Amino acid sequence: MTDGQLVIDASVPAKIYLKDEEFSAIAESIVQRYVEGSVELVAPQLILYEIPSAIQAAVRQRRLSSNDARQAIVDFFALGIPTLGDADTLQPMIQSAYLRAEQLGCRMYDALYLVAGEVLGYRFVTADWKLYDLIKNQVGYAIWIADYERESATAP
Repeated sequence: MTDGQLVIDASVPAKIYLKDEEFSAIAESIVQRYVEGSVELVAPQLILYEIPSAIQAAVRQRRLSSNDARQAIVDFFALGIPTLGDADTLQPMIQSAYLRAEQLGCRMYDALYLVAGEVLGYRFVTADWKLYDLIKNQVGYAIWIADYERESATAP
């Protein structure tokens, strides 16, 4: 696993648009490093649906205006975070994720991110504490967003 190559779940980039959430500054830092080219990010295609859904939920909760939400979705897609899940790899990824979800007791959607990390040999960064707490002792390549930031700050 390499620190410069990360699988991120939707909880990380969602925080750059939902600034009232804890760890939004760290999420912004991770995404900024991606924009600058110092870190490689990748996610399953599912992220393309999860981010707009999280943004829509924030509008319903009156945490974000409709105009800001529409711009956030445009900005998210402009990042161009590479995604996995073309026609040839989607079925095996889903089958692996289903088995991994059963093994770990997590949602299959979350397991898709874990499978991506396994397949690519990348670390998996999440800001979803419930997920991280569930998998932290079972998935050695998973890292909590705040721990990743601390490690990055002390790296040479």
